[in-house]
Amino acid sequence: MTNKKLNILLVLFVLILQACERKEPFVYKYESSPVYTWGYAQFWGQHYSNYDIEENVLSLSLFTDSLYLDKENSLKGFGQYLFIDDIFIPKNDTLFPEGIYQVVDSIGEKIIAPGKLYDSDGVKTDIGAYVYFIEKNDYFTKRKFITKGDMTVSYLENTIRFDFNFILDDKTDLKGYYLTSKLTLYNESVANQSVKSRVKLNLRRPFIHF
Repeated sequence: MTNKKLNILLVLFVLILQACERKEPFVYKYESSPVYTWGYAQFWGQHYSNYDIEENVLSLSLFTDSLYLDKENSLKGFGQYLFIDDIFIPKNDTLFPEGIYQVVDSIGEKIIAPGKLYDSDGVKTDIGAYVYFIEKNDYFTKRKFITKGDMTVSYLENTIRFDFNFILDDKTDLKGYYLTSKLTLYNESVANQSVKSRVKLNLRRPFIHF
């Protein structure tokens, strides 16, 4: 066999091996430890008193710095929008007591309701805690539920800090924190509110409910 034929066979052999290699699937990396730079809280009072639940309820909406609201309260830009609904606190408190809040499917003080998709007669609604990843590539814009983990609230001088240690529904982690000296708190307990978020999401690609 000539050297030329041998070289051709070697090249073909290498090409066949490369074709047979198992390529790793592409995995899009979301920011897992964001710094939230602005947001607000909502106080709902004894929102579930009709169910004999005496704890007060708060919700928390946080945003990274590249997101903003326009004049119609529509969310613009790219980044993360963290929405933590149904945060249960003692009935005598109106703001976040210091301590660790657990994400568990239960009722009690310093409890956060896990995120999930609620189906009522075919109408699907996101409830509990979840995060929107609003990406520049619209294909990767996604909502993920927070299913486990905890949130630590601490006070230092005139600031309040939230540290997050969450597990999402795809088993990935979401950490990060929010630090502020001026936490805006809306009192929603004085009126019967049907919509819990003050933010309008006008996204080009709707979220798919599986």
